[in-house]
Amino acid sequence: MISLQIKNTKNFMNTLLVSEQFDSFEVEEATITTFNTFYIDGHIVKDFYTQEEIDEITTTENSFPLFSSWKDIKPICFNLIKGKKTPVSFKVILQASPSLIQKLAASEECEVEPNLIRSLVINIRYENGKVTCITATSFNTFIMDKSADRLWDNYVKLLFNKMQLDFEEN
Repeated sequence: MISLQIKNTKNFMNTLLVSEQFDSFEVEEATITTFNTFYIDGHIVKDFYTQEEIDEITTTENSFPLFSSWKDIKPICFNLIKGKKTPVSFKVILQASPSLIQKLAASEECEVEPNLIRSLVINIRYENGKVTCITATSFNTFIMDKSADRLWDNYVKLLFNKMQLDFEEN
């Protein structure tokens, strides 16, 4: 787990809310406080879909997704945040997609079986004009090995560098 302080809030917000850079991530939850506090639970409600839609969404490689993609939730968050006044605060919890988890777990640097990794997370928090991102890992069972944690932390730092998001590690 690492904590990254974003140096350029405006650039980060543009990347998060306007660009497609984070679109492949899944949303566990989002909380946005403006004139009210808005809470979004990213868990997909399967009962909302017809069986035909479920079959279309589900592929042979993947099961029905548990969470909505950031691509689908982003416009809602953007509409809540945009305007002349900045939000009081917001928190977005993004998770790596199952395919990214598989890819990272397949790395020779990772000594953890992919089926033991429940989630790889980026907690994004905006408060008092500053953005902080904290990485986290979650496993299906207790494990002592920290290779997946280190791999995820390094991946996020490389990703932010690739996106040209200046940060300082706390």
